[in-house]
Amino acid sequence: MSTAPTYGQPEFLGAWGEAWSCGDPQSLLPFYAPDAEYRDVGSDMTFQGHDEIGRFYRFMLRFAPDSRIEFDHGVGDRTGFAAHWIWSGSAAGPLRLPGRNELVEASGKHFSVPGIAYCALAGDGTIASHHDYYDMRAVLLAIIA
Repeated sequence: MSTAPTYGQPEFLGAWGEAWSCGDPQSLLPFYAPDAEYRDVGSDMTFQGHDEIGRFYRFMLRFAPDSRIEFDHGVGDRTGFAAHWIWSGSAAGPLRLPGRNELVEASGKHFSVPGIAYCALAGDGTIASHHDYYDMRAVLLAIIA
């Protein structure tokens, strides 16, 4: 696995956004500690470690294969950071509703929602925990309206 830039390096946000957007989980995982936790608050799901984070990434791509994550700014230090992002794409696959056992069927409609990533860093600068906060209702309104 290749190394990735760490928070504080000028290329970090652009490279991290590209890794979330390129369609290859192997490009994303070097940003994360091997035992990192990823929590998608909007969908009420938590994933632990590279295998599960990769599984979430593939889940995201099944819903919106053209997903694009763009980070426009972040604030933090060597212990952690918060970064603002925009997630956009088209609902080409089903989406499981948080806390329910039902799916929203693919509509093909475009969505674009803002969010905040709140991250703690491991000693080596990789991401130890990443919690994404966004309004799932905004995604739903865009894809079913």
